[in-house]
Amino acid sequence: MTVRVLGAVVLSVLLSATLVAQSLQEKQRELQRMRASIEATRQRIESLNHRESSTMRSLSSYQRQSSRLASYIAELERDLQALQDSATVVEHELQNTQTSLQRAEHSYNAITRAMMDLRTRESGVPQASLERTEVYKALSASLAHYRRQMISLQDSLAEQRTLLEEYSQTQSSVIAAKEREKKQLATTITKSRSEIERIRADKDLLRRELAKKQASVATLRSMISDLVSREERKRKAERAQRKAQQRTEPRIAESRTSERNEPSVSTGGDLPGGYAGNSLPWPTASRQLLHGYGTYRSPETGTTFENPGIDIKAPMGSSVLCVGSGEVSSVSWLPGFGSLVIVDHRNGFRTVYANLANVNVRQGSAVRAGTLLGTSGESVDGSFVHFEVWRGRERANPLTYLR
Repeated sequence: MTVRVLGAVVLSVLLSATLVAQSLQEKQRELQRMRASIEATRQRIESLNHRESSTMRSLSSYQRQSSRLASYIAELERDLQALQDSATVVEHELQNTQTSLQRAEHSYNAITRAMMDLRTRESGVPQASLERTEVYKALSASLAHYRRQMISLQDSLAEQRTLLEEYSQTQSSVIAAKEREKKQLATTITKSRSEIERIRADKDLLRRELAKKQASVATLRSMISDLVSREERKRKAERAQRKAQQRTEPRIAESRTSERNEPSVSTGGDLPGGYAGNSLPWPTASRQLLHGYGTYRSPETGTTFENPGIDIKAPMGSSVLCVGSGEVSSVSWLPGFGSLVIVDHRNGFRTVYANLANVNVRQGSAVRAGTLLGTSGESVDGSFVHFEVWRGRERANPLTYLR
């Protein structure tokens, strides 16, 4: 009985050490991947900044650089949080390993005392029985196992402490990089605002900026159309695959009869369901409009502009929230619209959030109503958030759906 119990304890400790070592290796790989990602992003930002340093004379260039810096800072924030989470896990593993080592040392000491007692009791005895010999061998083997185990745990402790130190150093580097980029972002924003004031004072420059924005309207329509077409092709391929399965697997097809009535998702505006009127929350705390849906006239230049959505007044840095659940299908940048996010709500509707100072989501991110997409920015028209609603390839007046 004693031998079996000792063997079980040894096996348990060995298994624990193996799991700790595997987890440690995975954390080291994760740290290496994170470092590589941070370095690659930093190099991309430096390359872009270098290429654009000679062309930083227009509002679009300032806004584009501001958007990239803000996105990089957001990436650093996420990396910093991931590093902190990983460090917390390693600290927990370190505590567990220390506890395991203490238990192993306690067991080692207990077995040592048991062997000493056994030797004392058998001192002067002519010849030990077979049972006592087996117990002695088992105790000796257990001592050897625990000694090896203690060495292994001590090595793991050293590796974990080293890994924690590496996490700490990487965190310090990320924090320093974030602070540098924040200072550069502040400088860029100051230059951008100076450029905005210059453009507002120069009607010719203002006309050109509005012309860029008008051209971006067509680009955005093309982007929406491409997204719809891509979804149509995907759904068509899925239907063809289901039909092929039904032909080759008739029994399975019968059990899936109900799927024929399932509505397709985001294919082009001919779908049932979707959003009813006055059913969506506003994307901002503000409900004051700078420009409404449709055509408006610029008082500064006298030119007309076809607004594909609404422009909601919002102070610089205001939170911009998603109006419904779905998936981020695009994160991009357009002149006059700044950084923008397109969300596919998977019911035939898509919403667009533009003139963002920074973006907090990535393409492919799952979102729901109230998810923070980013913060509002500033352009020649002022501080606002541009918001659009699309049903398939057709745009709609957002005020019809906002409550």
